[in-house]
Amino acid sequence: MLFSCGPNAGSDKLAADSAPAHEQAIGKNNEQWLALIRNHDAAAVSRIYTADGAMMAPGAPIAQGQPALEKAWGGLMKMPGFGLTFKADQIVVASGGDMALDRGTYELSLDGPKGATKEIGKYVVVWRNVDGQWKVAADIFNSDGTPPS
Repeated sequence: MLFSCGPNAGSDKLAADSAPAHEQAIGKNNEQWLALIRNHDAAAVSRIYTADGAMMAPGAPIAQGQPALEKAWGGLMKMPGFGLTFKADQIVVASGGDMALDRGTYELSLDGPKGATKEIGKYVVVWRNVDGQWKVAADIFNSDGTPPS
């Protein structure tokens, strides 16, 4: 009860009232991210992340900071047959409006030694509101497993 009487009592309600707008902004950022992926623009993708943002891909070391992120995304995009789509199933904005969780699924297509392959998996992205712009603080994903032959 004491917290509801404090100086920030109204700010949580304000953040909750603006949650749909924040969710929509993150959705638009996801659309931009997908467009940059389709254009194979690793440099621009790396700028979607915070300065200390991190991508945690399975079987690879953490890529943290924009130079490492650009290198990691660039390597992925150069793989033969590369194609990536993802879709948020849930976006939850923290009550303070400064962080958000984006959870969903992805499909990654590549050309392998035996032809085209498709990996289906899930992801979690943690967004941070930096000076009014939503940026990716952490991005982690993994496969649902080997697709049936």
